[in-house]
Amino acid sequence: MNEGWLMKYFQTTCLLALFFLLTCGCRHAAPPSHLVVLEADKPVTRIAFGSCLKDPKGGAILDRVQAFDPNVFIWLGDNVYIDTNDDLSLFKQRYDLLGSNPRFQKLRTHATTLAIWDDHDYGNNNVGMTYPLKQHSKEQFGSFWRVPDDEAFWTRDGIYRAYEYGQSGQRVQVILLDGRWFLDQKNLDKPGAYLGESQWRWLEEVLKRPAEVRLICSGVQVVRVNDEGRSWEMVGHHPGERQRLFDLVEKTQAQGVVFLSGDMHFAEIHRTTKTVYPLYDVTASGLDTVWSKLGKSRATGDYEQVGPGLLAENFGSIEIDWQGSPSIRLQVRDNKGEVFNEQHLELDQLQVR
Repeated sequence: MNEGWLMKYFQTTCLLALFFLLTCGCRHAAPPSHLVVLEADKPVTRIAFGSCLKDPKGGAILDRVQAFDPNVFIWLGDNVYIDTNDDLSLFKQRYDLLGSNPRFQKLRTHATTLAIWDDHDYGNNNVGMTYPLKQHSKEQFGSFWRVPDDEAFWTRDGIYRAYEYGQSGQRVQVILLDGRWFLDQKNLDKPGAYLGESQWRWLEEVLKRPAEVRLICSGVQVVRVNDEGRSWEMVGHHPGERQRLFDLVEKTQAQGVVFLSGDMHFAEIHRTTKTVYPLYDVTASGLDTVWSKLGKSRATGDYEQVGPGLLAENFGSIEIDWQGSPSIRLQVRDNKGEVFNEQHLELDQLQVR
């Protein structure tokens, strides 16, 4: 065996090993040391959230988010805009652009970062269970958002998962729903047509865990119903699924539930009192892009808008006061980081009686 052949063999072996590490071995790696991972027993008092970032190189409002100094920031979908049915390369390209954004990098090293997807970062506008690139999309999502290798995320369909922070008496549960993978748009009234039966079973078990505050994160609005006949997406297009979600809160005796949603390209807060206790939905949408006008939300007997809607770049925030009688502030913040709409609630208002 000549020396030149051995050298080529060695070089080829090293290149193959490097390729494996880059494409496979690190795919599900735990978050690198420079990322913030909140310890599970640490109390959470400040949470921020938002959605719809069209320019992955921009996002000036992320500086305002950082100034709010959140423990956790939740991306509620349309975090990047991929919009393809056949180009696999676009997923990594779009995520790479966001990942190289200095504002994103700074926020990611400042606060624990969690994410769900909606349609544009799942793959394309309004797509559901039949989307042809869904498995590739999940791989890219999990890799970019640093989902650890040992999570059940990697062994089941969809991207749903949950995290809990704080000790007993001060525990915050963040529930990250997947409203895309199982979405059956041809059978809107079919049981499981929104979340899928496996996700429903998982959600019931998660809601049984002890927690004082539960943030259920959805890519689209939950409490509002489609009373204008508009085509925008919402859980209300699946009335049976929406009611099932509300009923599950009562069935599991889950206290402290608040919904967080995105998608709309404006911000607003809704409430329904036709439930075991008032359920609020804070929509924060349009980190850098806003719609042309606000929807005409109104009280219908089933839900009501509380406070004004905001047609400007925005993000949502939550402040929790664990002292004395614990309370929570649900907030919409404008592009200066100032509070535009706030609902202040005692946590005992969000309990099953």
